[in-house]
Amino acid sequence: MHYIPQEKQKESLHSFILGVSTKTPIRHLNGDTLDNRKSNLEIYNKNSYNDYKEFDETAEIVLRDNNGIEKGRAIIDKKDLYRVLNNGYPWVYHRIGEKPWAVANTPKGRIHLDKFIMGNNQDITVHHINFNTLDNRNSNLEVVNLPEEQSE
Repeated sequence: MHYIPQEKQKESLHSFILGVSTKTPIRHLNGDTLDNRKSNLEIYNKNSYNDYKEFDETAEIVLRDNNGIEKGRAIIDKKDLYRVLNNGYPWVYHRIGEKPWAVANTPKGRIHLDKFIMGNNQDITVHHINFNTLDNRNSNLEVVNLPEEQSE
């Protein structure tokens, strides 16, 4: 009988400390990725809801990447906050080319925050007046009608 070694997968220090798979998303609570004390590590639930901060007329939705690291904040009108937070899916940071977007990944596909605010029709084109794709206040959004192809 011959011993055939199984292919070993590299294990990160923080996954070793917490005793979890290397594919388990872990975040550092204080943001310092070199601080691997067990008290600073947390298994990140990708489906957890967003943190937010309210201001007088607006609110900021904290957008995180797959590892729970804050990557940006989406600005919305305060009147849209309840609907945005209770859509059933967390809003995450997503980059398309050079532009950052706030999106929710659902079983039916990706929902863009700007389109969600403008009525949840994912087939429309929304223009951000100030060109900041994370500024999703109603005053910064307008629906653009693209010219249809002329049929002959």
